[in-house]
Amino acid sequence: MEERLRLQLMLMHVQTLSDEHWHVFTGPLRAMGDHAWVGGESAKAFGQELERSDRELHAQLRKALELVQDKLRRPPL
Repeated sequence: MEERLRLQLMLMHVQTLSDEHWHVFTGPLRAMGDHAWVGGESAKAFGQELERSDRELHAQLRKALELVQDKLRRPPL
């Protein structure tokens, strides 16, 4: 039972982190979409890196949540 409680607390913590950081790149991405940075290839490269970072952040947050949820679904030993 102690393990299950620990996992539930961990899930709550990971969900909180996800909620707090999910949109961390939203503002900068929106600004780049509105051409806030005009600078040729460097602006384009920065925008692409920003998009990649946003996708990676979302993937890692989802993965963290799924790992804890999967452990919670397993029957206790």
